[in-house]
Amino acid sequence: MPPENQLDIEQTFESQKELVTQTIIPVLMKTLDLVTYPVGEGVVYDMIHRRHRHKRENNRNKKKSESERKRDNERKHKNSRRLEVNIKFYILLVIVIYLQV
Repeated sequence: MPPENQLDIEQTFESQKELVTQTIIPVLMKTLDLVTYPVGEGVVYDMIHRRHRHKRENNRNKKKSESERKRDNERKHKNSRRLEVNIKFYILLVIVIYLQV
């Protein structure tokens, strides 16, 4: 696909929505073998949207300073540990309640 018809990860998906619906999706639908892969335009649109969001987020993360990336990783680690503790507590609570019955 020519560069002028590709999504720019510097811009939001919404600002490029017209390009997606009028150019990219019709080209993909013509390229896909719809007999082998029966997929609708909505599914293709969703896949393009998710890929763009993922690439845009990775691009923004690369532009962050090292200290910002470190802070984000620490925050994510703490949140996942907190969730793990909550799940273990919930399981323990269910076991205690079950044993009392």
